[in-house]
Amino acid sequence: MPDVTLIREILTLGNQLKSTLEEEFIALSEKNLDRLDSVQIRKVSLLESIQAQWPQDADTSAETSTDSQPDNDEPSDPLWDEARSLMNECKEAHIRNDLLLKRQLEVVRTVLSSLTQRSADNHTALYDKMGRMRRKR
Repeated sequence: MPDVTLIREILTLGNQLKSTLEEEFIALSEKNLDRLDSVQIRKVSLLESIQAQWPQDADTSAETSTDSQPDNDEPSDPLWDEARSLMNECKEAHIRNDLLLKRQLEVVRTVLSSLTQRSADNHTALYDKMGRMRRKR
């Protein structure tokens, strides 16, 4: 059975990650790039810490125990279940943030495309080959 202090450490890191993802969502919603940058650094650090702490055999034992649960007399560890549930919540928050970011990027691309297309059209319509203002016909 895994060390209880290890699981509690993962739960602590997971809760920090969850609140960081909420901060990330707020920063994305407010389009606060400075805050978003600092949140991203913290998020990556937390993810690396969780990955380093998470035992390699925890996921494989969970998969085998769910497949053979009726044959298994040993109950699942509630702390690990809580940690997995927390990681799933973090995953959902990350997906939500990713969707918001993709929508915002699409809006920016559309605006840039519109502006660059207009400026290219206007440039040819306003100036002649010598760079002087073209007379209206």
